[in-house]
Amino acid sequence: MAEKGAAIRAVAQLADRVHWVREWPDKPTWRDRLRRYAYPEFYRFDQTATPPGPWVDRPAGAFERTGWRIRAAYVGSDIAFEVEYVVCDLCEIGWVESPYTYEGYTRCGLASSALRSLRRAYPGVQWHTGGGHFRESEPFWESVSVGVPGSYTRRKRCHHVEPGRAP
Repeated sequence: MAEKGAAIRAVAQLADRVHWVREWPDKPTWRDRLRRYAYPEFYRFDQTATPPGPWVDRPAGAFERTGWRIRAAYVGSDIAFEVEYVVCDLCEIGWVESPYTYEGYTRCGLASSALRSLRRAYPGVQWHTGGGHFRESEPFWESVSVGVPGSYTRRKRCHHVEPGRAP
């Protein structure tokens, strides 16, 4: 029982450390390519490596999600939470989709912490979702949308972030 309490405290601390977000590229950066060229015998790029921090920000990676990013929380090498997002700097609007807390990490504040960190990273942006909210998730969205410009209401994405849409 004491182990479970310690695990819950560790995950709650993770929610408090959301300002420690690190970039985690899904492909080699220009520095990685330079290292590969200069020191080929020492070069390694391991996409399955342990994340560089408790919170990471990485490209969504899917072809149809160009420009989208994922804010994710890790406990060691286990993923605990992730949410997809995109921000249009021209329209000053951001969209979040698919917030998901993995089994064993629910009800620890990871989702609300992640959304708060995105708002802090993009000040002055209105926040919306692209789809509707499930009935069981409505209390969550109501609680995290208090005082948030846009209130995470449903809104279509603008033509700047939605490929193929005319202006």
